[in-house]
Amino acid sequence: MTQMMKCVVKERPEVGALVLTERPIPTYGANDILVKVKAAAVCGTDVHIMEWNDWSQKRITPPTIIGHEFAGEVIAVGDNVTTIKIGDLISAETHIVCNSCILCHNGYEHVCANTKTIGVARDGCFAEYIAIPAENAVVYDPSTPVEIVSIMEPFGVAVHAAMEFPVAGKIVMVNGCGPIGVMAVAVAKKCGAAKVFAVEINKQRAELALKMGADEVLNPMEVDVVQAIKEKTPHGVEIVIEFTGNTRAIKTAIECMAPEGKMAAAGLPNGSVDFDFSEFVYSGKVIKGIAGRLMYKTWEDAKGLIAGGLDLSPIVTHTLPLEEFEEGLRLMKSGECCKTILIP
Repeated sequence: MTQMMKCVVKERPEVGALVLTERPIPTYGANDILVKVKAAAVCGTDVHIMEWNDWSQKRITPPTIIGHEFAGEVIAVGDNVTTIKIGDLISAETHIVCNSCILCHNGYEHVCANTKTIGVARDGCFAEYIAIPAENAVVYDPSTPVEIVSIMEPFGVAVHAAMEFPVAGKIVMVNGCGPIGVMAVAVAKKCGAAKVFAVEINKQRAELALKMGADEVLNPMEVDVVQAIKEKTPHGVEIVIEFTGNTRAIKTAIECMAPEGKMAAAGLPNGSVDFDFSEFVYSGKVIKGIAGRLMYKTWEDAKGLIAGGLDLSPIVTHTLPLEEFEEGLRLMKSGECCKTILIP
């Protein structure tokens, strides 16, 4: 093993400034593991870092290796590590938490205010090797394709959102069918949703939503979604799973909710959402924010869904060598892919 590795680094605090370069293979501590990256998935967060938007400027201090969704083989373990062994195939929870604040102590590690995120606050996985705390590793059967293991982190967001409220026998709307939304469609159907309406304007993603189990796709550029839902349901949708982060789309989804309807909201809008709060209260509706994954219940739920036959292979639409990371980012930004996988 050489002492240097290929990696993609955000070099400077400006638009672009992503380069393929070499860095020393990371060192690891007594409670850490060293992982040889087998596959890394491109995320919208990586696009935000490339574009240097407000979110990125507040969270990342270049130079930093980007990327946080990955599969890898453990090649070394720290002296205190007993739960992970050399040779294990792993993915990783990307939120590294303090384990000492009141939120962590109450079982809310997923919203720990002291969270450090892989590929943002510390070096990430668009590299040949990555070092992470052993407690963040999740082990998979070695027969699982590395491409599937590499998307288990975003799949976890879909699982968290789709399982926040019981969907069995319910009418469900998945608002926005990017990669996580499409996976949420599959989870809702696997968990027994009576009917799943997907709302999506991108034709390719709409077709994938149908392939993953949506009963019908509504394009808000072509139909009045509220009117269509009211015509197709007795009182509206009982569960909304929101991924658009679009203020208008969120308001529309609220209007589509039946009395006592529930919304699991994972999309992040840039501005405030204006809706009739009095009507919302009077009809007994609920909105619950979805932050990442429950640590580590969501990971076990996700593994169970895969073991139960949920097939994520259609989600992986492109595979590229790490050297072509710019094309992977372009595909994600343009919406031409679902998930693009980079192979170091």
